[in-house]
Amino acid sequence: MPQISVLIPIFNVEKYLRECLDSVVNQTFRDLEIICINDGSTDGSLAIIEEYARRDPRIVIIDKANSGYGDSMNHGLDRATGEYIAIVESDDWVELDMFEELHDLATEHGVEVVKSNYFTYYADPERKALSDEKIELVRAHEVGRVIDPSKNIDIFFQQPAIWSAIYRRDFLVANGIRFLPTPGASYQDTSFAFKVWSSAHRVVYTSDAFLHYRRDNEASSVNNAGKVFCVSDEYAEIERFAAERDLSTEIWRILRLSKWGAYAWNIDRLQADLAPDFIALASEQFKADLESGRFNFEFCDVNQAREISEIIEHPERVIERKQAQDAAKVSVVMPFFNVEEYLRKCIDSVLGQTLSEVELILVDDGSVDASSDIAEEYFRNDPRVRLVSLRNSGQAIARNRGMELAHADYIAFIDGDDYYEPDSLEKMRDALVEHDVDFVVGSIRPVFEPGIRSAMEKFQDQHYYEVRRSGLQQVTSELLLDLDASVCNKMFVRESVENRGIEFPEGLRFEDAYFVNAYGFTSSTAFFLEPEDYVYNYVRRAGSTMSTTFGRSNTAKDHLTVAFRLFELLEKHELTEKYGVYYMRMLDQYATFAFQHSEERDHAEIWRKLRYFIDTHREQLAQMDAYALRNLEHRVYRGVLGRLNKTPGLRRIVFRAGRTVQNSLAGIMPKLSVTHRARQNIHADITLLRQQVAGSTAALSAQLNSQRRRIAEIADQVDQLVGDRQKADRAKSTKGAKSTSKK
Repeated sequence: MPQISVLIPIFNVEKYLRECLDSVVNQTFRDLEIICINDGSTDGSLAIIEEYARRDPRIVIIDKANSGYGDSMNHGLDRATGEYIAIVESDDWVELDMFEELHDLATEHGVEVVKSNYFTYYADPERKALSDEKIELVRAHEVGRVIDPSKNIDIFFQQPAIWSAIYRRDFLVANGIRFLPTPGASYQDTSFAFKVWSSAHRVVYTSDAFLHYRRDNEASSVNNAGKVFCVSDEYAEIERFAAERDLSTEIWRILRLSKWGAYAWNIDRLQADLAPDFIALASEQFKADLESGRFNFEFCDVNQAREISEIIEHPERVIERKQAQDAAKVSVVMPFFNVEEYLRKCIDSVLGQTLSEVELILVDDGSVDASSDIAEEYFRNDPRVRLVSLRNSGQAIARNRGMELAHADYIAFIDGDDYYEPDSLEKMRDALVEHDVDFVVGSIRPVFEPGIRSAMEKFQDQHYYEVRRSGLQQVTSELLLDLDASVCNKMFVRESVENRGIEFPEGLRFEDAYFVNAYGFTSSTAFFLEPEDYVYNYVRRAGSTMSTTFGRSNTAKDHLTVAFRLFELLEKHELTEKYGVYYMRMLDQYATFAFQHSEERDHAEIWRKLRYFIDTHREQLAQMDAYALRNLEHRVYRGVLGRLNKTPGLRRIVFRAGRTVQNSLAGIMPKLSVTHRARQNIHADITLLRQQVAGSTAALSAQLNSQRRRIAEIADQVDQLVGDRQKADRAKSTKGAKSTSKK
């Protein structure tokens, strides 16, 4: 009996099949039974399977008439003889050690299911940034230990991803776990996964990922009239399974919430002409569940309760909302938090645009004033409005959640205390469509509340908010230098944001700068409206995001974190050469800002992070702009040493840095045989070090004095060695000097 039976359902996948089969037959774990179920393919898939079967006796072929995914999988389950069952879909592929790793975990822990994470894959170059993203299916504290799904109910709400696991075959047989044999290939993993989790008591997860899940197979689609009700069939099967086994009330509660999540996802994706019938069906089913007592709103969070209540009581509104969503030309994401005084004006400025085909996504970030009630009112009265409520999580998380819900071709952002000009969205969208650019930029008009202007003018002035260019522009370093950091006066191509994997960095205050730069780095063209074309009115008030960002705050250090993450993005997209000079200037500015506007207690942490970043990426940063890197280090040292008396913790860090440099001098010495220019650079580094140490003498304690003298002694030794080397060089012939090897 083989240890693992691998089921591979196949239907017209000749384009991908060899890659899939190669990844399975070449597994490091050899004790496999590979069952290929050909579901009536009309392309060359069967011939490919037969070719592989002639070379590998482990391959078993089931060739049958087309009957759909579920029936094919049941044929495979019936034929399997292995101790464990694995599933690999024929347009995906797996890492070569997948089954060895999963089998080891299964035998070590004696479990019914071993589950792993997985990778996404996109062949489309436009979605390159999304490929190889590791999808985490389980919380960190649940990894590596045996868990019971009934006590870890979040498992039920994961993506099914049934192919990222192995299952004990006797467990599946004993619990009657099979696939629903409906025609086609939609949602059949839904009931299978629910049956597994409601029956299993011993499951182990690994944080590793092995399977590469292809997301852009053009043959995959749910926009098919024959598949609209498949999800309903799957949940009918789950309810049958649950009723036969008299599952607990808790499992029924999970079932209802899971069902609503799947129905909402289906409604969201359906074409407008297919939606009304499915919405009517969903309304009838949830109304019946409510009347029978199998469902009540105590099961739900506020968002689920709002949505389910509407589909039960007002299904016609859901249809209108779906139609408005599909007609929208621009999605506007509006996060808000305790802005009851400003919110109506802001919402009205969006819904009253000359471009009426808008989708307004309101994201309530845990407001405790009347803002939530105001948003609910607009949600009930205008089908163009969507509303989602969060626990207070910050603007980045709120905006990211809004982006997930957006459907229109273009996306814009507005804060809940600001407002648009009446034609702002029309101007920006028209420019995007006419010029086919990546983004459009307009001017911001600051609106100062009484008592705010004088305090804020130190950091921003009118010129910052006006566009500094006009018309169609190629995106270059020079353009990015002229670009303000706000997202609110810009409009972006939503699909480009999604394909490039760009989000607001969660947990940071300076999230706009990351988003604008990340999108700018990966763009080709932009269009600037005329400077007098104001599109956004920014209300400068006490407590606004900008007033806290530019005040002395412990969030100022977030500027540095933003710079570090942008460096990672440049490397990922291989853009360090194109934007290197711009990036080094930005790093300098952000580092300076972080020091100037942070609390003194944070200076040591900022210094440590900056020093570590420079040391880790010194070679890449030097290739970007060596001169800027040297100046940045010099200014940082000078600024830090000036604060040594005030910051004992920082003084200790510099002291340790001095010892580190001292220890590293031994590694510098062998490099003195490189070119004359390299020797000059080393000499300059040593001179700079001596200047830094000498400049800090007045601020250092007696303990530091002994170390300074030691560094000076080492520097003298280095000078002596350099002198000796120079004498030796002069003794050589001119020809010999020129032949010195390059570094």
